[in-house]
Amino acid sequence: MGRPIIYLASVAGSGRRMLEALECDGAAALIDQVQVAVGDGYLVEGDAALIEAGEDDNRGGRSDDIARARAIERRLADDETVAFVALRGGAWLTRILGDIDCDVLNRRRRRITLFGFSELTTLINIASAYPQAFCLHDLCPGFIRKGLRDQARRQREEMSEPDADARFRREVTAFFQDVTNILEGRGSNRSITGSLVNGALPVRTRARFVGGNLTVLTTLLGTAYAAAINPTGRWLLLEDVNESLDRIDRRLAHLKLAGFFDRCAGLLIGDFHEQEMDHQETVVHLLRYHLSSVADTPIIITRDVGHVWPLAPLPLNSPVMLDPSDAHAGRRRVGFHVCWPTVAPGA
Repeated sequence: MGRPIIYLASVAGSGRRMLEALECDGAAALIDQVQVAVGDGYLVEGDAALIEAGEDDNRGGRSDDIARARAIERRLADDETVAFVALRGGAWLTRILGDIDCDVLNRRRRRITLFGFSELTTLINIASAYPQAFCLHDLCPGFIRKGLRDQARRQREEMSEPDADARFRREVTAFFQDVTNILEGRGSNRSITGSLVNGALPVRTRARFVGGNLTVLTTLLGTAYAAAINPTGRWLLLEDVNESLDRIDRRLAHLKLAGFFDRCAGLLIGDFHEQEMDHQETVVHLLRYHLSSVADTPIIITRDVGHVWPLAPLPLNSPVMLDPSDAHAGRRRVGFHVCWPTVAPGA
């Protein structure tokens, strides 16, 4: 085998905005930037036509559905590809899931790590059911620029266009350096902490997570992929962005009717915000109308998961140790400790 490959995937929203913000005149320039960030131990690749594709909301978003499906399938099957990094979330991915043969993962000899969130919720949950896929609910680097601006706005700080672009370029470089740390078993520089707001949590609880973006997650219910998000004995991760409370409640009701809250071991509630409105605490309150036994269901809230910056990676369907500590402000803090596998030894 040659050098292990990090693949830059543009399979949901178009990568054009990311190219512009990074001052790249095309996909080749972006690939070169990422290559410098990860070093010579890896080969960075990406499909230029997919990264540079147009996106028109009024005409179906993207017109390259089959090409995107084949690109995903090809990389999932390729043993030299050790990382599949989604550049953007956005839209247009869920409709092509039926055109992707994820069973190619069964033929892999080498593990692949998938990075993605938001629109990638479906794909990373489906892939996480395969032993040779290590799937992380983690930011798409194209989101970093918006995350930085949102953070500055929340903190009432001014961020000029040049400052935002310069910070974005630095953070994208740091993200891909973090990718190599994860691939080599050293783990991420970004970690999750949360607060237990309901139920009990024994010391050092072993947990496995399914879920992600609430809106996208519910599209898998009643489909051939429903088994991938089976919550039985697992913790359910939920987060969302720019959804009104009535829509959130309706989707929680969908999960309730599907028996999710009766079968899950606990709930991790990430960030929920609609423009400037913070909905996280309200979502926790809404859950009290949907849980059969409110007192017994552990609920952890965190600001480190969701459409926020900084965002920390959370493995799906892989062991995570939850470590509750002493109460602070009436709530027990919870640390998340990941058992990081080595995907690319010696790279």
